[in-house]
Amino acid sequence: MNRDLYDNAHWLIGAIRRGLAARQGDGVFEVLSRLTEQDLGEASFQEPEPRGLAVLRHLPQAIGETMLLDPDLAAAIAAVEGEFRWLQSASYSDSLLGDGFTANYGWVQIIGPDGFFRGDDFLLGLLMLGPHRHYRDHYHPAAELYWPLTSGSLWSRDGGPFAEQPQGALIWHPPMMLHATKTDEMPLLAVWCWTKDVATPAQLKT
Repeated sequence: MNRDLYDNAHWLIGAIRRGLAARQGDGVFEVLSRLTEQDLGEASFQEPEPRGLAVLRHLPQAIGETMLLDPDLAAAIAAVEGEFRWLQSASYSDSLLGDGFTANYGWVQIIGPDGFFRGDDFLLGLLMLGPHRHYRDHYHPAAELYWPLTSGSLWSRDGGPFAEQPQGALIWHPPMMLHATKTDEMPLLAVWCWTKDVATPAQLKT
């Protein structure tokens, strides 16, 4: 076992736990309760096969801005960034989401099948979205919490108007709620969590 990676994965999960525990908002109690139920012991640790994506060209800028919000979390992300397995939804394409979207989008699991711990019907990870992108209306059975670590992102719920959410805001989506995200000049880096019913992937609104 890679002891340094195991310790750094725990550092990252702990930094997320502490950051969320210091905030109030819909979904926080559910996320922290489910996180407490996860097996994060040595026997459950796994080393993902690292994989990069084009969107990671924005990661240094995003980590730099995260330093202004939560220096410990920014340092924890930086400590393991080379070990992440970055993913994209197989059903997403530039033809559906706009030219250049797939070069400006990606997500990683910290807890989940492709993360450091497999998880029990629970996913915890990071999302990256490059500047000037529109991740249009989608939905899924899993309840979801987003915690934007960067500023300037805009969010829509239930097909409503987009509203800018500040760095460090908490954004909660109950099961099957339509939601969408836009970026302006800044890339988005956000913590995300699916608390249960995680087997069904997100579906774009047709």
